[in-house]
Amino acid sequence: MAQSPGSSASFPDALPGSSGPPPRSLRRAVTSFVLWDGGMSAFSSVILTFVFATYVASGVASADAVGEEAVKAAQDHGSRVLTTWQSIGAVAVALLAPLLGNLADRGGARNALLRIFTLATVVTIALMPTVRMDSDYLVWGAILIALAVVFSELAGVFVNSVLPEISTPGHRGRVSGTAWAVGYWGSIVCLAVVLLGFVMPGTGLLGITGDDGWNYRAITIFVALWILVGTLPLMLWAPRHPARVPAESAEKWNPWQGYRDVILRVVRAFRQEPVMLQYLVASAIYRDGLGAVFSIAGVLAANAYGFSTVEVIIFGIVANLVAGCGVFVGGRLDDRFGPRPVIIGGCLAIVVLGLVVLFFSSTAVFWAAGLTICLFVGPVQSASRNLLTRLSQPGRETENFGLYATTGRALGFLGTGAFSLVVWISSDTRTGILGIVLVLALGLLAFAPIKLGAAGRPAA
Repeated sequence: MAQSPGSSASFPDALPGSSGPPPRSLRRAVTSFVLWDGGMSAFSSVILTFVFATYVASGVASADAVGEEAVKAAQDHGSRVLTTWQSIGAVAVALLAPLLGNLADRGGARNALLRIFTLATVVTIALMPTVRMDSDYLVWGAILIALAVVFSELAGVFVNSVLPEISTPGHRGRVSGTAWAVGYWGSIVCLAVVLLGFVMPGTGLLGITGDDGWNYRAITIFVALWILVGTLPLMLWAPRHPARVPAESAEKWNPWQGYRDVILRVVRAFRQEPVMLQYLVASAIYRDGLGAVFSIAGVLAANAYGFSTVEVIIFGIVANLVAGCGVFVGGRLDDRFGPRPVIIGGCLAIVVLGLVVLFFSSTAVFWAAGLTICLFVGPVQSASRNLLTRLSQPGRETENFGLYATTGRALGFLGTGAFSLVVWISSDTRTGILGIVLVLALGLLAFAPIKLGAAGRPAA
């Protein structure tokens, strides 16, 4: 039975199958894992969602435009440039994630790759102040954002594979859920600092002027430092990841050999691990729907309900607070009932609540149903990560998380694409929620029949 969060049994004395590290080292590793999510969350919330990407696509793109029509055309162009480079980045992640996962598991290079790509994310964000308020810098800004997306997602592949090494099946949901929760709560703190220190009131409490966009450009320095501080403990104390193939018996690794291994791995999985492959496809569908929930929330609030920029950011802060509480509790439900009911129940709840938003157009309903949706997004994401660790053969976790990232990117157009298609057909932004609901329902239908066995049930 799951222990209470504050009990001494929150962390095992040793990991199964080995004498394990001493409790202090294990607690340090778990804390480092949780802090990594809290640090890296600043990238998605501040750089991608609310602040810097908007500065690039809107402010930088239209800096030299004169007149309302010219400004709108320039901003539309900025959005296209930004999404084009992010699409290129998505292809890079899809190609590199399984290859580097293979290298990490085969040669024991997981921790080195974790450090390399985490630091690459920090360095890329630290370069963002070079993006001046000048339309000539639009492409440079879009490239930096796309590179940061690639580096952060590849770092996430290696971080996810740490989870089974610092937890037992009986408390893995708690560790995963707590990390997700700290990520959401970290976003809140970071957004609050950004709003008060750099944006409101006027130029912010730090007094950085808006000349040449400096108040927005300076935000990225703060974010780079935030990520570095949050991720440094795991870079220092990640548990050792042994090589699957002993160095003395291994042929020298190269990309062609790596892709060959990945292809052979997938072919073998068709025969030996069909459940895992079914899960990778089904989860890619509903995970993309979940991602779209947060990525379009600001657009929906502004365009369909008339929220101002400040109101959108306040909604984002409250949404992250609610999501953090939801996933914190959801991780414990994962341990108690297993990941399968958490995923099915969460997706079903989001589908129902999405239909409520669709059929009732009042702002009050959007606030109530939208925030309730946030309660379920995190638990499904956290339980999905836990489930893959339980479906993975020992020593292949990083490679499988590489495939997890690849399938997610391969189907990464579904949620936002369905939203855009419904909006185009209906000429109504609010009805676009139907597209996301349909993607989540499709993912749920694909996931529900999968025979997960013990992996989907509570651990003994």
